[in-house]
Parts: sequence; structure tokens; C-alpha cells
Amino acid sequence: MDPVTKVLFGKMPISQLPSVQAAVAEKNKNNTILFMGGIILVGGFLAYHLYRENQEFKIKLKAVTN
Repeated sequence: MDPVTKVLFGKMPISQLPSVQAAVAEKNKNNTILFMGGIILVGGFLAYHLYRENQEFKIKLKAVTN
């Protein structure tokens, strides 16, 4: 093992490197999925809230114009 790799990975055997890299990639993928799911969930609640406010506004506008 060259000195740079030894400094980067310490005492971890180089044979474990692919499995560690795969685990890190899987963790990053899962974090991305959770983050995007949270954004979609918040966006959905916001869209529904704005939709309900718009419906109430239309009812009030109709009552005022009649």
C-alpha cells in the first residue's frame, strides 16, 4: 500500500475498501432519498394549504360581489 493510501485509510485493510465505499454510497443515497421525501412532503402540505386558502378566498369574494 502506498503512503498516501495508508494516510487516507489508516489501518483499514485495503481489501475492505470496496465494501466501505459501497456502504458510504448507500448511506448517501438513503440520505438523499430522505431529504427529497421531506421536501416533497413539505411542498405537498404547502400546496394543499394554499389551495384551501384560495377556495376560502373565492367563497368570500363571491359573497362580496353578490
